[in-house]
Amino acid sequence: MSPPFAVLAVLAACLCGVPLLVVCSDHLNYRPIIGVLAQENIVGDPHAQGSSYIAASYVKYLESAGARVVPIRIHQTDEEYEKIFHSINGLLLPGGDVDLETSQFSRLSKIFYDLAIKANDASDYFPIWGTCQGLQQMTVLTSNKNLLTLTDTKAVALPLTFTPASQNSRLFKTFPGSLLQSLSEDNITSNFHSWSLSLQVLSDDVSKHT
Repeated sequence: MSPPFAVLAVLAACLCGVPLLVVCSDHLNYRPIIGVLAQENIVGDPHAQGSSYIAASYVKYLESAGARVVPIRIHQTDEEYEKIFHSINGLLLPGGDVDLETSQFSRLSKIFYDLAIKANDASDYFPIWGTCQGLQQMTVLTSNKNLLTLTDTKAVALPLTFTPASQNSRLFKTFPGSLLQSLSEDNITSNFHSWSLSLQVLSDDVSKHT
């Protein structure tokens, strides 16, 4: 798989909603070990404790599905991160508010992103899930530039727009039809974004790499 297609494959996996479930020797692993990246605290935040954090909500979210969670700290060596990569089954890039190009969170994301592409090219399945900032970070890593658009969609409930590919995606292909209908017709998904990825901008960028 060529590099442009490889990075887009990883991004497509996230966009299509790959669940954090690992296939190993035709047996499902219901207790996968999932890494969660830490990120810098915002400078001047009066509530910040320490230099970095991982929101407890992501840990509880993964553990509620049966996963075992490994925190991945910032300011470690590349060798340490590679060792961690080979000890976990998947990665979650959480939401937040750091610089997507210069932060330690961005540096860590790129290390694991590149390792995931290498592993997937070798048929070693390694899923990465990006939530909010995490997905935004993946778009920056894929395109090598920031494609985000200021939308200020904070505290807004919206329906989802499903692409034809979603019907066969790992996440949605087993969803009940009634739930998919509600998700696509009713304002039931919460959005708290200052920045978003425009479908038009994404399509234009993809066309440049194909």
